[in-house]
Amino acid sequence: MSATLSMPGEPSAITPARGRTRACNVLYVANSSKIGGANRSLIDLISRLDRSRYRSHLVMATDGPMSEWARTAAIPYHIVAGDDWSGRRDLVRRAVRLLALLAARRIDIVHAMAPTCYRAAGVAARVTGAVRVVHLGYPPEPGELERSFVSGPDAVLGCYHQQAMEAAPEVARLAPRCRVIGVPNGIDLERFSPRPSAAAAVRASFGVENRPLVLIVGHLSEVKGYPTFLRAARTIANAVPDCAFAALGGETVSPGYGKVLHDMAVGLGLANRVRFLGWRPDVADVLQAADVVTLPSRAEGLPLAVLEAMACARPVVATPVGGVPDAVVNEETGLLVPPDDPRRLAAAILRLLRDRETAARMGAAGRRRVESSFSLESFASGVEAVYRDLLTPAPRLATA
Repeated sequence: MSATLSMPGEPSAITPARGRTRACNVLYVANSSKIGGANRSLIDLISRLDRSRYRSHLVMATDGPMSEWARTAAIPYHIVAGDDWSGRRDLVRRAVRLLALLAARRIDIVHAMAPTCYRAAGVAARVTGAVRVVHLGYPPEPGELERSFVSGPDAVLGCYHQQAMEAAPEVARLAPRCRVIGVPNGIDLERFSPRPSAAAAVRASFGVENRPLVLIVGHLSEVKGYPTFLRAARTIANAVPDCAFAALGGETVSPGYGKVLHDMAVGLGLANRVRFLGWRPDVADVLQAADVVTLPSRAEGLPLAVLEAMACARPVVATPVGGVPDAVVNEETGLLVPPDDPRRLAAAILRLLRDRETAARMGAAGRRRVESSFSLESFASGVEAVYRDLLTPAPRLATA
């Protein structure tokens, strides 16, 4: 038997748990105590689930912003410590602690937000008989699935359809009965929507009311293309002397990298031109303020930053990696440039700064595309459909 590549089914009125009428208990395994892309998707998912059918629980390795959010949202959470959730050390100890948690909370589904945080949870869920789901964000690194799937999952969810197709052969080798399903990321279209008043307020706070503003969004790391962005910014600053730049994102995966980027900006003569904003709760308002939003990543899943910028009707310049081309249609909803190419990145941004009509047209087209294909409702309903399919008892064969 081989892994099955499929699409989530249509909603149907079925029992939410195997043979039971109570609400289904879902334990989400966060991939970090910080709030990066995967955990932002997790927060949105929990917020949109049908609470009459699904009761959410959360587990993470340490306290942090995720546990703070859980307390505020009244979501039960648990700390199961471990320095390396994908390693062999302490695997049994963590699995035993998770096993006790699954039994105490009567968990029906264990949903890990990355392969690297699935390993111990998968072993525990196998023992209790809970359904096992693994979410993919970034494309798995070589050997990542093999190290993580000690106990193979029942379903692997790709955050875009091509990712599911690419992962299916390796999943079939490691977990022959596992389903591989594409469920594209989605965003809150009400929160992320064009609001000129919010844009004006942010621009005023930055002191750039009448200046062009180029924004890069994503955690501070090399993989997000920050060095490429800064080198492109120098070219843009020479061509448009009053242009301002801002970087929206924190050090979720690369502690200390912010100083590296600050020093690089100084070396490029951009010390007074680039504003490093860190993580901010008003992401939607900051996006509104940008004339162009860019994400020149080396690798991606389906980045929320791109979807959110498009939802705010901002023109996007990005690299065609991972699921980005699913959202950014070149010359229609934005512009695509090669990774690690500051010259091409600068040229694309300058084109949109100089041609405001094209920029506005692409921004409006981006909003329409997100509305039609990447809403939070479609994301949550897609995940719920997977849960229903996995929890539905298999039909019994008729006997003579």
